[in-house]
Amino acid sequence: MFYFSECGRSMRRSRQPRWYDNFYDDSANAVGSGRIISGRQSVKGAWPWQVSLELLHPKFGYIGHWCGGVLISSEWILTAAHCIHNDVFNLPIPYLWTAVLGDWDREIEENTELRVPIDNIIIHDLFHNYQHDIAMMRLSRPANISGKSRIRSVCLPPRRPIFDASTKCVATGWGRTTPTGDLVPRLQEAVIPIHSNKLCREKYGNSVTIRSGHLCAGQLDGSTGTCIGDSGGPLQCSFGDGRWQLMGITSFGSGCAQPGFPDIYTRLSHYLPWIRSKMREKS
Repeated sequence: MFYFSECGRSMRRSRQPRWYDNFYDDSANAVGSGRIISGRQSVKGAWPWQVSLELLHPKFGYIGHWCGGVLISSEWILTAAHCIHNDVFNLPIPYLWTAVLGDWDREIEENTELRVPIDNIIIHDLFHNYQHDIAMMRLSRPANISGKSRIRSVCLPPRRPIFDASTKCVATGWGRTTPTGDLVPRLQEAVIPIHSNKLCREKYGNSVTIRSGHLCAGQLDGSTGTCIGDSGGPLQCSFGDGRWQLMGITSFGSGCAQPGFPDIYTRLSHYLPWIRSKMREKS
């Protein structure tokens, strides 16, 4: 089963803050791991499917937060393949990874966190150089995503989502808020406009091939975007029904919020058959 009665329901108790509507405009961003540049601190419980993936490196020891992830069911997390296999290392080794669910402030124990070891990692077979930049991680035990739990799964999107002027999309993560700064302790969020892939092809030219598995999104004026530490995290969109759907996974860009260059996300709707087939195989 891929959709749950409580999927995509924010745990925030108040309405969206006023900035949410005012901040949405058509104003751009990485090739590197993603962060939220010039975003805003999220409300605790607003994004209960956000995951922090912590890494125990076999040579350098405990690194802590390495990438973001997103919970799509009680057992499965999606993230970016380049978080696991990159120019620095190739570590598709489950026992090196821990998923932290229900976190908001990574520096404080808030009694909402759930730390679950990973027991299986699946990287897309065709992943290479930010093409097919998607991976699945299975939790070693199911998370409670209903009732009084502070953890929820996000809704998977339809196969052919339709974006219009009323669609609101938000990227979230604990990545850097400045290109040379540190990771932030509290979860950040930024409203992100969706563009056609044609725009990103024009902007990136021959430097990178933009294909149907990519999603072009970001502020064109460089006012905000994702950065180091945000990779693998969600780009979630609301279509007015009170639920959030996962439209993208933070993948890459021209740098951290570089003017004129939108970010590139892995387009979730493109990978629905692959995701569902892997969930069936491993169930």
